[in-house]
Amino acid sequence: MYKKILVPLDGTSVDDVIIDHLKELAKIHSSKVYLIRVIHCHTRDELSYQTEKAEEFLKEKKKIFNDAGIQCNCIIEYGEPERIIPEKADEIGADLIAMATHGHNWLVDILFGSVAHKVRHTVSIPVLMIRAKRR
Repeated sequence: MYKKILVPLDGTSVDDVIIDHLKELAKIHSSKVYLIRVIHCHTRDELSYQTEKAEEFLKEKKKIFNDAGIQCNCIIEYGEPERIIPEKADEIGADLIAMATHGHNWLVDILFGSVAHKVRHTVSIPVLMIRAKRR
C-alpha cells in the first residue's frame, strides 16, 4: 500500500517517535523511505552550520533504516517546510507523508499554525502524524 514514504524530520529527539513507528510500517509494506530535512535560514553562516548538522543527523537516521533492511534515501532542501514538503512528496511520488508533531498547545497552533497542519491541508495523500511525548 505505501511504497514511498516521505518523512520530514526537524533534527531533534521529537523525530524518534516517527522513526520507531516507521521501521515496522515500512517493513510491512516493503516501503522505500525518504528522509527529508528542510532548512530555513537567514544567514550564510547559519545555512552552513544547519546543513552540516542535517547531513550528520540524516546519516545517523538512515543507518537505523538500513540496519533494519529498509531502503532509505536522504534529502536536504532549503526554504519554507510547509511549501517544500508537499512539493517533494509530489516529485518523488510519495503515497504517504509520516511526521512527528511537537504537540504545541492549541493557542500557538491557532495563532501561528504548524508545519504538520499546513502540510496536512495541502496534500492529497495520507499524512500520518504522531505526537511526540512531552518531556
